[in-house]
Amino acid sequence: MADIQPIHVMAGALCDGQGRVLIAQRPAGKHLAGGWEFPGGKLDADEDRLAGLRRELAEELGVELVSARPLIKVRHDYPDRSVLLDVWLVDAFTGEPRGLDGQALVWVPVDELPSHDLLPADRPIVTALRLPPLAAAAASREEIERLARGPACAILWRCRSAEDALEARALVREVQASGHRVFIVGRGLEAVMAAEAADAAGTLVAAVDFTPTAGRLAGAFTASGEAALRAAKAGADFIVI
Repeated sequence: MADIQPIHVMAGALCDGQGRVLIAQRPAGKHLAGGWEFPGGKLDADEDRLAGLRRELAEELGVELVSARPLIKVRHDYPDRSVLLDVWLVDAFTGEPRGLDGQALVWVPVDELPSHDLLPADRPIVTALRLPPLAAAAASREEIERLARGPACAILWRCRSAEDALEARALVREVQASGHRVFIVGRGLEAVMAAEAADAAGTLVAAVDFTPTAGRLAGAFTASGEAALRAAKAGADFIVI
């Protein structure tokens, strides 16, 4: 379906003060009824993107958009149609969200989103929401503690062994509970084992060593566009260039 013009859909990730995100269930009679998605709808012809998002959130949820910023664009091909999800992170809005189209609504902690029956097109959005906007490297537990006192970020920890990671498990959990994410930097399976021992958010390995991490975010770093593409096709959730 690569030659078919996708339907441009504006979607909003509305967050509350408790670290939760709003998702909506498609009502009966609609395409993919029963599936859960981030609220939004089709962009009108020649409509400004932000204006389209504002209109859709007012029509579907009865809220007024105050501020939002682009998060991710995702194209997905269904058997009968292709969609381009243009997703924005909604920083502020007024009003209490209501299902004006008869759709069910639920607030879900970001880390629990993977357990919900999200539509296939919406699943990559979860990864984008789980990745903090900044990254900093740490070579020791002391540096992790120092970084944890700053703004929320992805902390890239090059730990020496799974034993070191296990000893730091309580610290990693505490740091991540405060809004940070710790990623183990290392080689393939060694990094996966260390991430498991530390209960870290995921791994970051060289693209040539990329190994998917079940249940955790898995990233690859490289200076090669070709290697980045291979890692992405192999299932990397994010790429560091």
